[in-house]
Amino acid sequence: MKLKLVKTIEEAKGTKSFFWEPEKSVAWLPGQFFYFTLPQLKYPDPRGATRHFTISASQTEGNLLRITTRIRPQSGYKQTLNELPLGSLIDGEGPNGTFILDENSAIPQVFLAGGIGITPFRSFIKYNLDKDLQIPMHLIYANSIPEEITFGKELADWSAANANIKVSLSISKPGESREPWSGHIGRIDQEMINKLIGKLSSKAGSGSAREIENSTFWLCGPPPMVDAMEDSLGKMGMTSNLVHSEKFTGY
Repeated sequence: MKLKLVKTIEEAKGTKSFFWEPEKSVAWLPGQFFYFTLPQLKYPDPRGATRHFTISASQTEGNLLRITTRIRPQSGYKQTLNELPLGSLIDGEGPNGTFILDENSAIPQVFLAGGIGITPFRSFIKYNLDKDLQIPMHLIYANSIPEEITFGKELADWSAANANIKVSLSISKPGESREPWSGHIGRIDQEMINKLIGKLSSKAGSGSAREIENSTFWLCGPPPMVDAMEDSLGKMGMTSNLVHSEKFTGY
């Protein structure tokens, strides 16, 4: 189907959202993705003119397909996408994917995100809030510097206003930032997970001492980061049926 570019937003350092109006109504579930094919590349790219992106919007926000991505200078596709004028038409195909929020789940959902791996979790959380599902959700989101935190204000506002939503942000290279940082420092690892997940119950009031054992984990980010998080959860005794992974390559 044809998709028309109707809006763009600068989300964070090097990160941008693109809003597409489909030629016909589209229904998607939180976590699904679309294929986006540009009519032609302005800059060469060995991987061609098609990429797939997770929809960062929730269906509850309307019919526009929102994708959010890091604009990498080494990607001819990303550079071409970034320079598309509003009103441009491209081809889209979807929705696809099985990394989908189970809205009937009653147990806490823990999201471990790195960089642009935040996109499905924005959709998860927004859908949860708009549908008033009351699913306890805890997002642990890591970036290199504060300037790269995507959807930062939204996440902070949602967490402050909703007892079931907790957001923990971590920065691995605070010394490379011009912004002061007083939050968590480091990559997501076994120690950080153990430290933070126990606090999920205190906000929602469940009082569980072992919230980790009663949660479903969702991992999304660069492949090395997801591999490391899977290893950490395995060492913590998490079974594979409670761990869902999605790897985002840096194209």
